[in-house]
Amino acid sequence: MAITITLEDDLVAGLENRAKQQQLSVERFAISLLTEAIESESESDTPLQVVARIRATPPNPSRIRPATANLADVLRASPGDPCFDLENWNRQWSAIEAERKAVTRANDLAEGRGG
Repeated sequence: MAITITLEDDLVAGLENRAKQQQLSVERFAISLLTEAIESESESDTPLQVVARIRATPPNPSRIRPATANLADVLRASPGDPCFDLENWNRQWSAIEAERKAVTRANDLAEGRGG
């Protein structure tokens, strides 16, 4: 059975690069990805199994960038966000807290806790 899928150019380029790295045709590489995705979908890993698999995966040295400075120092030295409105944020947060308390109170009354 033949299926035609139209992909964005950047996705095609990524597939071509990965296929070339694995010395496969783009079609064969795409089939292997789809097969793996379908097979892994049928497995129902528990969250603990997923975490164990992640922990067992060795780090990729090309993805590791050593720190160049202390994060706390960089954050202290960074400029504030000129678009951030603290007063508005505090008002919105107060509204959220009031709504949360009202919902909790309504739930308590509905469930007979309080009066």
